[in-house]
Amino acid sequence: MPDRGIGSLVSQRSGQNQESMPQPMITAPGLAQLPDSMRAMRLTGPATAPQLERTIIPRLSAGEALLRVVAAGVCHTELQLQDGTLNYGVWPLTPGHEIVGDVVATETPEWLGRRAVVYYGRPCGECTWCLTGDEQVCPNMGPQPGLSADGGFAEYLRVPTDCLVELPDGLDAAAAAPLACAAASALHALAAVAQIAAGETMVVYGVGGVGLALVQLGRLRGARVLAVGRSAAKLALAASLGAEPVNATDEEPDAAIRKLTSGEGAHAVFELVATDETMPRALAMLRRRGRLVFVGYSNARLTLNPLHLVVRETSLHSSLGNTRAELREVLRLAAGGQLRIPIAAQFALEDLPTVLDRLRAGAFVGRAVLEPSRQPLSAPRPRPAISQLRVSLPHTADVETPVAAPSAPPRYPPALTTGADRPLEAELLAFVARGIDAPSDDVAFNDLALHLFAYQFDCIEPYRLLCQRRGRTPAQVEHWRDIPALPIAAFKQTLLLAEPDLDGREFNSSGTTKPERKSRHIHPSLKLYDLNARLNFAAHVLPDVEQLPLLVLFPRPAELPNSSLAHWLSLQVQAFGTSDSEWFVTQTDGLHTDRLVTALRQAERESRPVGLLTASFGLVHFLEHCLERRTSFQLPAGSRVMDTGGYKGRSREYSKDELYVMTSQVLGVPPTHIVNMYGMTEHSTQFLDAVLRDHVADPARPLVRRKVAPPWARTVVVDPETFKECPPGRRGLLLHVDLANRASVSAVLSEDVGHTVENGFELLGRAQGSEARGCSIALDELLELVGGARA
Repeated sequence: MPDRGIGSLVSQRSGQNQESMPQPMITAPGLAQLPDSMRAMRLTGPATAPQLERTIIPRLSAGEALLRVVAAGVCHTELQLQDGTLNYGVWPLTPGHEIVGDVVATETPEWLGRRAVVYYGRPCGECTWCLTGDEQVCPNMGPQPGLSADGGFAEYLRVPTDCLVELPDGLDAAAAAPLACAAASALHALAAVAQIAAGETMVVYGVGGVGLALVQLGRLRGARVLAVGRSAAKLALAASLGAEPVNATDEEPDAAIRKLTSGEGAHAVFELVATDETMPRALAMLRRRGRLVFVGYSNARLTLNPLHLVVRETSLHSSLGNTRAELREVLRLAAGGQLRIPIAAQFALEDLPTVLDRLRAGAFVGRAVLEPSRQPLSAPRPRPAISQLRVSLPHTADVETPVAAPSAPPRYPPALTTGADRPLEAELLAFVARGIDAPSDDVAFNDLALHLFAYQFDCIEPYRLLCQRRGRTPAQVEHWRDIPALPIAAFKQTLLLAEPDLDGREFNSSGTTKPERKSRHIHPSLKLYDLNARLNFAAHVLPDVEQLPLLVLFPRPAELPNSSLAHWLSLQVQAFGTSDSEWFVTQTDGLHTDRLVTALRQAERESRPVGLLTASFGLVHFLEHCLERRTSFQLPAGSRVMDTGGYKGRSREYSKDELYVMTSQVLGVPPTHIVNMYGMTEHSTQFLDAVLRDHVADPARPLVRRKVAPPWARTVVVDPETFKECPPGRRGLLLHVDLANRASVSAVLSEDVGHTVENGFELLGRAQGSEARGCSIALDELLELVGGARA
């Protein structure tokens, strides 16, 4: 590599300033030589897709710093640049103006090695506007990173040192990047432009990154905040941050706002969408002397009769960017835990075209962030032959792990336990053992998912035939989302087992719809199943205590040896139940209601909280029994109920909400302490409501029922016809990718319907009609290939 010390850095674009480098230039340790070039995502003009290019590391002039970009948020402004709505005439351009980076070269010693947030404005500092504190409207604004100069969607970036704001300790780079625009711009619109006061009612029209910041900042100022949007998932997130949601898909939003304000209207409306439809509605939401604040913009035009403004003394405002002081303030609030921009996902630079497409479709609940160091979604990853799938792990004390000579340092921590020579078991145990709260590691998940797919493709003939039919083999699949999923009914039609080990534990489905046709799921080893089950239960059902008396409304495993639920419940009683835990259902006698009533009365007398673990039908029948006898309880604080399954009683089927109201009425257990478990025989991982876990973390948090996949699983809501991922909030079939399904098939298309909620999903019920037809089509495809073979 030729010498490219700082003194030889050249400009990124011909025609830029070529004056000599100021001396001495100071570089961070280890960076006496920089790479020859860097990766950058470039726009060549409006209506073009961003392209990855290799460009020269930018040359520094006096007063500038070179940053290695750590994270850069993706804003709707990037879409405006791509569409030509915002056009400074600077092409080609590296976009990206929400930037966090490490200072690796500068002539200012105090900045070297520090992590900074970039203030993307370039005010002159000398005009009347700058001198009076309104630098965001400086008429002499210099080139702005990501807008009229190259920005942060690159590995390196040069910026003036006076545009650097130090990142507070403890604030993550990805979480901080959107603060530079989304949060700081929201603060400017709220405080400097609208001047929201305590007790006022404000409407946030659009719940993207700026909208979510406005919700929180409005609440901090003591305002009532109403959030309007069309995405149920985004509105649920806004509600969790303190807003009252209004779904514009379900009702006329302006009428809804007037109703919520007793006919008065709001003091201020923040217009973040700016379409032909939303702008007139935003005006109609205002009370007399109300303020309409435009933050978002588009090519749409607002047409109005001035008389309508005059007779109500309505005022129109616009808000542009933010000041350095406002950026520092939102960083202070974020560092103190009072403000956050929820991060939807993190991507590599190369993923920008996909990110922009998903952003345009409204698919992100929160902000997307690019990280130059991250592996791209589509990057090829070499996968060894099946015989070489064992990955070396460090040894734990007194445990011998089968190893092959590693070619790189191990990625995963040591497994808690290791099995015999079962491919990938030790690696998967190590990954699961990191726990529910392990940092999100999409790269590690993807690597394991692809290795597991290669193993299952090689060893399960019916699955291999289906994958080949679809043109998705291990050589062609580069991301877990592209792993072919089998319909759940396939487990009823053919044996799906990667290892010729029929001595393992077999679980069967209940066969309630077709007793003669039950799912068969064989586990040569239960180590993964048991480990993930206990971690999942502890995190979601017992997040605040280590043990409870567990009262189980289901038969013991000895009576139902092929029931995965019986085994799962037994695991929890053994690990987390006190010595007075009991089982109250037998195959011969059914539900022992009298014994259960006695146990609950004893818990009341002793003020000792208990946990009820029950299949939903058992809970329904016990509640009906109590209601018929006008029996109720007030179980001690800290008691909880975990249920799973359907809600059919003796006379009718209950909705989930009805069942939980009954549970609270009869047992005295609050809704926050009722946890639903969604499990399937065909999967090794269960999905539990995060409601109790959320409540323990933040008792003031609004109740949102959502299930969040643990780090070793992923759930995607897909269109039942195309099997493509649905936009957030739209209902579809649930497709699960479960790494704990080591010896069968990891990607399973369920017959359950749900939609995304925050960063999880809500289960809505079983597939019906066209949704069920999607499952049938997938099953027919498999049966055609295996010739109708049956297990």
